[in-house]
Amino acid sequence: MRYGTLLLLLALLLGGCKGGASYTVVRSGGWDGPPPAPRGEVLLTLITPDGRSYDLDRAGIEQLTWVRRTTRHHPHETDPPSTFEGVLLDQIIRELDLDTQGLVVRFVALDDYRIDRPWAELAPLEPILALVQDGRPLTLENYGPVRVIFPYDRLKPDPTRYNALWVWQVRVVEFHY
Repeated sequence: MRYGTLLLLLALLLGGCKGGASYTVVRSGGWDGPPPAPRGEVLLTLITPDGRSYDLDRAGIEQLTWVRRTTRHHPHETDPPSTFEGVLLDQIIRELDLDTQGLVVRFVALDDYRIDRPWAELAPLEPILALVQDGRPLTLENYGPVRVIFPYDRLKPDPTRYNALWVWQVRVVEFHY
């Protein structure tokens, strides 16, 4: 009986340490230094506050920790949830060694749609830069090759407030203060 209670307490404590992450880690990774130079088609450009620019191909992005999230998504909120895979924007910020105090993130799409949001507003939502949906690489035809994915349920009760953040066909992520 005593061991059962102890095991239950331990399970509750360990479950609480998870922090309620809205994603599952598929594999760990990271860059050893600056982002690698692309060898294939450039999918994404990162621009830092000091003007450094990094072009990334799929291989460079896939060197980072790969995560999976199943969620509904804009503009298909009424469809069944999809499973997306990609990298956490938070890891990119850490890999680039950016100060998050006052940091603003600008997403720019292929059609030049752009939106800026303070990182302090985005960070709790754990945005993912997704490259895969339901096991298939995202393409231009299905909002890819890179799109921003949030945990839809965390956006309730007012998901329309966040619809502008569901940027698809992302070509640039720019950071500024």
